[in-house]
Amino acid sequence: MNKLFKADFPANLEYLATNRHQLSVISPLEIPEIIAVEANSFILARWLHDEPVNLESITDEMVSQLASHIGKCHQQTKKTWGAFHHPVLSAEQWPMLLHETIMTLAENAPKLISDEMLKMTLQESQTIQADDFVPIMPDLRWDQFLQKNGQLSALVDLDAFVYGPKELELILLEYLLTSRQIEIFKKQYGLYVKIPDLTVVRRPYRVLLFFMNVLGEKNLDKWLNKDINL
Repeated sequence: MNKLFKADFPANLEYLATNRHQLSVISPLEIPEIIAVEANSFILARWLHDEPVNLESITDEMVSQLASHIGKCHQQTKKTWGAFHHPVLSAEQWPMLLHETIMTLAENAPKLISDEMLKMTLQESQTIQADDFVPIMPDLRWDQFLQKNGQLSALVDLDAFVYGPKELELILLEYLLTSRQIEIFKKQYGLYVKIPDLTVVRRPYRVLLFFMNVLGEKNLDKWLNKDINL
């Protein structure tokens, strides 16, 4: 996160109250009030009494609410990207930093990817063009939300929010949703933002997310062969 988005975590914790305010204006979900925060140290947030999301009890309505939350976030476009409180990186820097980050991550875990696959991924990463950037969570998971009576009620994990390409978050969603949930998501998300063609970005973004270990998968072939696509 720090290398790609220049996020400067955990020093950027000091901006969490500002980020929370901005997100609370955008999102239909409740976001806990930040009571106190200190850079590199701690966050104190107000307790919410709703329940963690159980993967076995995700309802169609919760998927639709997730789509509304993400759709509204993806309407907030900027021409720059990076740290949520101060996105100053240019569109021209995205493919360059994406390429550098994938290469660095692969060098740190060389046994996880073949030379041929890495070469193809790096070549494709350099051709990606991103014109608009939106609030995204590169670590998006169901356990970062709360639910109440079958409804998605709150978002409680804000520290990884950045401005980045919406396609990266959509690629991550391909791993979080079932085929049925994908169709529900697409219908609701499409009320806010048109779903882009993800074909040309799918491999570079999947490889990036794999090396970021966002969901803990250790087998790259299994990860890349995920057959549920938005």
